[in-house]
Amino acid sequence: MTPCTDPATCVRLAPNILGRDFVVGDVHGHFELLEAFMRTVDFDTDADRLLAVGDLVDRGPASHQVLQWLEHAWFYSVRGNHEQMILDHDLGTGSVEKHRNNGGAWYHDAETELRQAIALRLQQLPFALDVETPRGRFGVVHAEPPLLPGQHHWEEILMNLAGEQGGDVQQLTQRQVLYSRNRINNRDKTPITGVDTVYVGHTSVPSPTRLGNVVYLDTGCSWPDGHLSAIEVATGKVITLEYGAA
Repeated sequence: MTPCTDPATCVRLAPNILGRDFVVGDVHGHFELLEAFMRTVDFDTDADRLLAVGDLVDRGPASHQVLQWLEHAWFYSVRGNHEQMILDHDLGTGSVEKHRNNGGAWYHDAETELRQAIALRLQQLPFALDVETPRGRFGVVHAEPPLLPGQHHWEEILMNLAGEQGGDVQQLTQRQVLYSRNRINNRDKTPITGVDTVYVGHTSVPSPTRLGNVVYLDTGCSWPDGHLSAIEVATGKVITLEYGAA
């Protein structure tokens, strides 16, 4: 099994032999729903792990809490396109207007010191999580695992993210894991080999949706008619919290 050697690209987690692993969809600043979820499942911070598909920030009321959540040893997240918008702005390549229009006003209205601290921490978020379990392996990316011609294997995706096939392939792969909707738009069920399941977010769906072995978990908690969804990996049990449930 190829290890994730660069934590800025991929973080690999060993099997959780003490407790449960949960994967949660796009939070979008609704950390109050995340807290309600933890109460609902009686989350044990000494044993359980919570993995997020990215887009922790923007739109919701508590995006500024992202730093606090990322300090927890039991909480892991990949980078989403909304985190990338912050990083693009920090690099001077992003559009402030576009970010504001997509729920990012809180960031641009924050004090400079806080903005700098957030950008520095988000820069450390990987593009992928590669997680072993007692019975197999699962992955987490934000939007979709790329389907490049002839490359449907999870380890090939991780190698492409790390730039082992060259800069152009790396840039394309990183952009696809942040932004792509090709698979879900085409209802493509092509499996990603070398992994049991890949959990993603980005595209809002009415309820968690499986295409092949890719599971979409963004159920629009930032919208009044949406909710937050999470899944317990070992059992496949889905937990949902309606908007405003907290």
